[in-house]
This record gives sequence, C-alpha cells and structure tokens, in this order.
Amino acid sequence: MELWRDVWRLPLLSLTLVAAGLAIEVATGAETVAAQTVSKPLSANDLTILFPPPQNAADMANLIALSDLAGPTGSPQRLWSDEDFARFLANAENPERPGAPDSGVSRIALPDGVKNIKAWFVAGIRIDPGAPGLSNDIIAQFGRQPQIRLIVQPVTNGPDGFKVHDIAGHLIFSFTLSPPDPPLNGCAPFPRSKPDDETFKAIIRDVAALRDQLAAGTFGGVKVVTAGDLNVHPGLRGASAKPFRVALKAMLEKHLSPQRLQTMAVMGTRPPEPWIFVSMLKVPQAGLITVPGPTLDGMHVAQMLSFSGAKQVVPQPSTNNQNPITCRHAALQSPPQPTADRRGVSTSAFLDAKADDSRINEIVKIIADPKQSHFFNTDCVSCHTETAQPLARNVKNFTVPGVSNAVWPKENWNVRNFGWFPSFLHGGVAPTITRRTAAETADVVSFVNNQLLNK
Repeated sequence: MELWRDVWRLPLLSLTLVAAGLAIEVATGAETVAAQTVSKPLSANDLTILFPPPQNAADMANLIALSDLAGPTGSPQRLWSDEDFARFLANAENPERPGAPDSGVSRIALPDGVKNIKAWFVAGIRIDPGAPGLSNDIIAQFGRQPQIRLIVQPVTNGPDGFKVHDIAGHLIFSFTLSPPDPPLNGCAPFPRSKPDDETFKAIIRDVAALRDQLAAGTFGGVKVVTAGDLNVHPGLRGASAKPFRVALKAMLEKHLSPQRLQTMAVMGTRPPEPWIFVSMLKVPQAGLITVPGPTLDGMHVAQMLSFSGAKQVVPQPSTNNQNPITCRHAALQSPPQPTADRRGVSTSAFLDAKADDSRINEIVKIIADPKQSHFFNTDCVSCHTETAQPLARNVKNFTVPGVSNAVWPKENWNVRNFGWFPSFLHGGVAPTITRRTAAETADVVSFVNNQLLNK
C-alpha cells in the first residue's frame, strides 16, 4: 500500500495520525541547532535513501537492524517497541475487522523466522516535509504532516539458508503540532495536520551536514557525490558504507521516538503470490488498528494482487484521482464517501482487462503524479504497479524520469515501490525505485530547498 506519504507511499504512499476526533500528543525532543553556514540545495538521494540489498549474510553488517535502533536516551525501549511489533504482526496476519464480509482476499503468511524483530532491517529512509502531498490543494484539505518513513524488510539466515523475504513494512514517524486544525465539512474525524517545521528543520540541517561530510571524504576517506538520479545511495557503497551507516543510525536515534510512530503499513504474500496490502493506525486506548482502504467500500482493509486468478485486483478499487482534491474518502469516516461520487483511474483497468499503450500511459501518468493522486484517493495496488507493469508490457513511450535504470523494476512480479525485490524466478535481490517515488521525491526536494533549508 504504498501510496504512502508512506504509508505505502502505506506509497508504500500515509494516514492522518488522528482518529475518533482525538489528537495524538507527541514528544518533540529534537534539538534546535542554529545553522552556522549556508547549506547548498539538497538532492533526491539526500532525502530518499535506499540501502543496497543484501545478497549474502556478510552484507547484513552494512544494514541497520530494527532491534538495534534505540528509543529515547536512557530508555530501555527500542524505537520499534515490542508491543507495536507484536500488533504489526497480528494485524498483518488477520487484518479484516469483525463483521466484514469475505472479500476473497488471502491472508499474509508470515514465516516463523520473520516474527522475530531481529530479522527486520531498514531497506530505505524517506524524509518528507508533507504527507499526504505538497500541493496547495492537498494541504488545504489535509494539512501538512512532516514525516520520516522507514521502509523495513525481513532478512533471515537460518537452517534454510540466507533469504530476503518478499515482505515489507512502513514505519511512519510524524512531526506535528497539537492541537491540529479542525476537519473540513464532511471529513471528521480527521483534523488537518499542523506541521512542526521548527523541529523538522533540525532534521534537514543534519541531512545537509551528512551530505557535506560525504562530499568532504569524512566517511571512509573517499569523497562521495550524492547528486544525480535516484539510485542506491552512493554513500552506502564502498569504503564509506559502514561509517555512513553508523551516522545514519545516529541521526535516526537523535530525532525519532516510539511516541512519534503512529502509522504503519505492510505488504506481504502467501508465497509465491498473491501480494496483500494493509495499512494501520495507532489510536488512543485501542492501540494499533487496521484501517479500511480509502478507495474501497469503507469496510474492507486488505487489497490483493494476483497474477493467477480470474481477477487480478481484489477488491476492485473506486479511486477518486480525477475529481478535485477532497478530504472525503472511505477510511474511518461515517458515512464513507459514496463510490458513486468518485471518479478516477487505477491499474486494475489494464490488469483485469485489455488496454492499448496510449490508455496505459494515460492511467499511470495520473497515478504517478503526487499532485493528483495520493493515499486517500488512489489504491495500494495501483501505486505498486504503475512502473513495473508498463515496463513488463513494453508499453511504448513509457519512461521513468529521475530514476537510474539500475533500479527500475524489471520483473512482472516486482511490486516493490521503494526497497528490495527478491526474485523467486531468477534468484538474487534487486534494488527498486519507481516513477511515483521519483515524482514524490522531486516535490520534496523542491519544498525542502525553498521553504526549510537555511530558514
């Protein structure tokens, strides 16, 4: 579910962190450090950081383990607490709410090995000043929620050998002020997020400092340039990989806390398919709950993609990405936005039916545009197939601007939006970045450089 801005940009791809009309109080705790020099503009790879996928057990030394990410200083609690991790697993395996009719969606099958937090590693980091989007229209409807999103994936090395699993989670840490702005008409219980820009600027300053240290050769004695198309982060390869990984871990521990983790998502399989997408929200008293799909019927939580069934996308989405931007949707709103009022496109139009190249290009152009499509008006499957499927079908005139060809999704079964894809056909693990991810990142880079950096 990644149109999560994370959660699946979950998009992997995110939800407003308030439900039932109650605001979440979070601890800011971030230091405010005066900028001493004027920083140069940041680039895409500075704010969208992809780790190289591990190909063997030795490569795991260059990763950040979730079990090693500490919570607040002096606290024995991990950043991903035992309680949140346990609820994440339980929701992944049993997402639908009591009373919801059977939609035909399979349940995610989690191997025993991935139920240990020590198996989970950071595959990517996305630093975003404004979910669910940065256009004026989206901000007017939803507010603006700065986030750090961790894309996490399980890697096991046991009796069955080394394995990167075709499972991914999004952990979304938010930086907002309380109280939020009241919801617009018809959009309760979702108030509009109020950004904590002063706290978030400290993160941006640290990101710029890391970029400058890489350029100066501070990490491993080699000078690293981060400018260019999105790719595996250049600082996470070669001599700079281990010291830069240590610096990234320290930055995360400095700015993140368990209290900021209010939204999560998961994508998993019943191997080798189908793929199932589920989003989750932490609410007062109830804890971490699963959330009905904003483009579904208001009842069902999970959406499924299968290439072997009669229908590849279940349930069929009713998207709303061709109407004016609205905070009305089908997730936790009563009553949900009626499907008859929605007008939009999804990749199910060509996954479940025939469409010519011109129509496919038209559909995926809308889905990849973060000013037009976001988590609340576009379904998870669409966001996870808008690049891989046109490439697999050799659609004419389809391009992936802003992304290195080395990380394009090159297999039909690659539904990763940003992360690692383990190929069950060819073996190995491929780093993956899609057109949607690049478009979101371009908006983020522009906003950060113009409104937050050096401010």
